[in-house]
Amino acid sequence: MIVPNEILRAARSALGISQAELAELSGVAVRTIMRVERDERVSVRTLQRLQAALEGRGLEFLASEPGRGPGLRIPLGLIKRDDLRF
Repeated sequence: MIVPNEILRAARSALGISQAELAELSGVAVRTIMRVERDERVSVRTLQRLQAALEGRGLEFLASEPGRGPGLRIPLGLIKRDDLRF
């Protein structure tokens, strides 16, 4: 599954990491990450590298289902609020 740019942007935000930190984790230049987050076209390989880096931090990307778009699952350990009920 190739993760859409919008989901990659949300994933970085969910982790609370900067573009520079993601660049270091993925080996992708900050300027390229900026392009991804502006929804500009980049290579599939770049998207895969970003996805792998984010998955390495514990995120799970969810494929589209009938009537639903792709999504993102965040491990409970990464959620800072302790007053949430699931």
